[in-house]
Amino acid sequence: MTLLPVFVGLAIGWVALRGLLAHPLLPPWVRSAVFWSAPLCAATWLFIMTADDAFLFPDTAPCPQEPFRAGVIGSGQVTGVSTPFPPRAYCAWEDGTVYDLAPGAEFLFWLFFALTVVPLGAGLWHALRDPRSLLR
Repeated sequence: MTLLPVFVGLAIGWVALRGLLAHPLLPPWVRSAVFWSAPLCAATWLFIMTADDAFLFPDTAPCPQEPFRAGVIGSGQVTGVSTPFPPRAYCAWEDGTVYDLAPGAEFLFWLFFALTVVPLGAGLWHALRDPRSLLR
């Protein structure tokens, strides 16, 4: 059952890319923006997802595993949390205090995401409005 949404997403992405490349009114730099913004978006997403990983560098972990400031915040236990979409990495203390680990990377992710999705949306719109242009 999981394969069907993946296939549908790939088919829609393929039609959107074909429609983007066949769009007559878009300048070449807009058409080529997808090819550099999509890999940068994926790399930024990967950076955010690994921002709270303590096993990469245990001595300099962003969220220390031992109690931190015991007595000030209960036992001081802190955990690193990553959410895949929307991508966010943060440290959460037991009292609810949250510390974002990669706010600049989150901004870059959304910038690259928009630079990928908006041109592909224009390509999908073009493909749906003029399907014969894809046959050339």
